[in-house]
Amino acid sequence: MGRKRRKNVNILLWVFQIVLALWNLVGGIYVVNNYGKIANGWALDAMPKAGWLILGGLQIVFAIALILPVKKVRKLTSVAGACLAILSLFGIGLYFQYAGFPGMLWGLIPAILAGFVAYKRWGNPIA
Repeated sequence: MGRKRRKNVNILLWVFQIVLALWNLVGGIYVVNNYGKIANGWALDAMPKAGWLILGGLQIVFAIALILPVKKVRKLTSVAGACLAILSLFGIGLYFQYAGFPGMLWGLIPAILAGFVAYKRWGNPIA
């Protein structure tokens, strides 16, 4: 791959990482701080409060890890992206089971982007 193309891919990955980090950081903070607002019928049936708080906390941690330029742990970005993709897929499953099809679309694009970032960063960690 040419040097210019590698640079363009790296810039695109950083854009995706920043957008995903913001998306998941805001979502995680919302879940942790506003559990009472999301605790409607289906949410309570899906998981107890502690489960939602853990998911929100994990979302925050992985969002931060996604944008940390840590050179000592070279695969951190990839692992964080994979974990966010898994959390998004879990959310899609919950929406599908308890709330129906429209809600699950909110997790589809972030899951795809997080998976893409995880895949691309595994071979080329934080350039």
